[in-house]
Amino acid sequence: MKKIIISDTTTLIILEKQQHLFILCELFKQVIIPIAVYEELLAGLKNDNPLKKTECIVVETVVLSSRLNNLLTILDKGEAEAIELAVEKQLPLIIDEKKGRKVAQRLGLVVTGLAGLLILAVERNILTSKQAKNLLDAAVQDGYRLSEKLYEQVIRGLGYLR
Repeated sequence: MKKIIISDTTTLIILEKQQHLFILCELFKQVIIPIAVYEELLAGLKNDNPLKKTECIVVETVVLSSRLNNLLTILDKGEAEAIELAVEKQLPLIIDEKKGRKVAQRLGLVVTGLAGLLILAVERNILTSKQAKNLLDAAVQDGYRLSEKLYEQVIRGLGYLR
């Protein structure tokens, strides 16, 4: 059964640039993003609204809270709102930035990122290992930061480097 998840911006931008945003709808029943993430997504893509063709992505308003105010002092608005929404709804979170991941984990959230989603997409036969590796390589070439160690772990998870 497909689940619901919250998302920050980075993975959405990468998947849209590579024309693979559909993966999220194959993996999840619904992907909820806060308004700040939606605005960052539109600014980061500088083209047509990608959500028009992605029905599983829903934009929600985040209620201002003292926790959100605290998050805003250490994270950007999109990350802070995504974490707040995930805590509020007790849902897992797609987030790639190291600092944001650490904060989310300290708050008890289950987190994943682009790498984890690609492995899951291969496991569920949504992508082939080669497609996932090509997508990861294109993301890295486009500026997505991933340590060499994590890259090797992902490649191994995709079925390469036994």
